[in-house]
Amino acid sequence: MQLTDSLYWYPWQGRANNCNSYLLIGKQTILFDPGHIKNDFNEHCLDILVKQIEADGINLADINYILCTHGHPDHIESVGLLREKCSATVGYHSGDDFMIEALESHYRARSGNELTSLKADFSLAEGPLVLENGSDLREPLEVVHTPGHSPGCVCFYLPDQQALISGDTVFAGSIGRADLPGGSMETLGNSIEILSQLTAVELLLPGHMGHISGADNIRKNFEQIKRFFF
Repeated sequence: MQLTDSLYWYPWQGRANNCNSYLLIGKQTILFDPGHIKNDFNEHCLDILVKQIEADGINLADINYILCTHGHPDHIESVGLLREKCSATVGYHSGDDFMIEALESHYRARSGNELTSLKADFSLAEGPLVLENGSDLREPLEVVHTPGHSPGCVCFYLPDQQALISGDTVFAGSIGRADLPGGSMETLGNSIEILSQLTAVELLLPGHMGHISGADNIRKNFEQIKRFFF
């Protein structure tokens, strides 16, 4: 689904768990959170995403970067295979490196096969995204470090799109789990407070379920969450 002239939303609509994915088209084309290869119900998540992207007239070979909000398998498992398909550069926060190692080990034990390497080409850091080759994004993209769901959780703020890709930090009416390895409810609360202070956000684009449109609705969502959870 096309949200703006250059921003696409691919919501997961299967039966078992997988994440929403997003695609930003500019001088550099960026795919956010490509998700599982296959999930626990053996749904072919990656194949479904690829077909959705191609149905929008976008060639996989045109994807330059794959950026992930965090290192849980339902957001990052397919990164290696996609990198092989489109030669994209992969980035996520180094705080979740331990999760990637555990995911690759678990995949090996479960399937007897090696998972195509998920190792990042570069680590995301707080602040405006600076591409390692110095190329122009056409529009600004800011990385907001939001630990709590995991140590390396980040959100992506697109000021020109007035959009916030929030991963599993905050959803419509809810928040991400804080009881997984490296999680912290107190830290998550601090991260949500930081996100709630961002101005000019008209699209809240979470990692699961639906998105929220309109600055007033987004403000009310943050207020409700802070009252209920913190």
